[in-house]
Amino acid sequence: MKDKDLYKVYFCIKLNEISIYVKSNDNSNIVFFKKKKIVKNSYSLYMNDIQLFFDEKIEEIENKTKIFIENIVLILEDEKIFTIQLSLKQKIENRNIHDEEIKNLLSIGLQQINKHNLNQQILHYVIEGFNIDGQMCDSVENKIIKKFFSMDLKFICIEQKLIENFKNLFKKKQIFLKKVISNNYLNEFMNDEDDIINLASKIEKGYNKLEIQLIPKKPAKRGFFENFFLSF
Repeated sequence: MKDKDLYKVYFCIKLNEISIYVKSNDNSNIVFFKKKKIVKNSYSLYMNDIQLFFDEKIEEIENKTKIFIENIVLILEDEKIFTIQLSLKQKIENRNIHDEEIKNLLSIGLQQINKHNLNQQILHYVIEGFNIDGQMCDSVENKIIKKFFSMDLKFICIEQKLIENFKNLFKKKQIFLKKVISNNYLNEFMNDEDDIINLASKIEKGYNKLEIQLIPKKPAKRGFFENFFLSF
């Protein structure tokens, strides 16, 4: 394992608290953790507080680990995060639905959201359920569809401008924003056995089998994706 792969850094921004975690990739232990209460009086002061805390703690982390941090995962709680729900229907008579048909519907859903929400970024793309001839189910495996099939989709989004602000904040320390995870989305899966970082790691690895992992072909362009990772 390369030195830069020994640790993973998570920066968590909640409404009244910011925190930073360093997780060992070797044993999943948290080797560094700091937090601070914040008050969002004005956006500029709020971002300044975040910047000062981040810069200070990154220096501490790099001094402790003797490694330059190259990327980071942001766990974000913000009132500007919102949800869009969409249902897509397809006529199918007396047969199973094929994987390619599901991928096509997912692609159509993605295109529709991007078309009508040009300044938004999708954080999570989730299948909420399948409807087969009026009957809701959580899997299409071995299901014969007599007349119609539909999918209920959920898109958790945020303003692109806000994400760019955080990218620029991290960039001042030459750190790349690798992924943004909604804190409220994480809370949907929280249980007594998990802490926020353990759960975030699980989500990144596909813990929710109905979340679509989107891989951008070109980061500068929106709405183009390399692959859908599906598991039903």
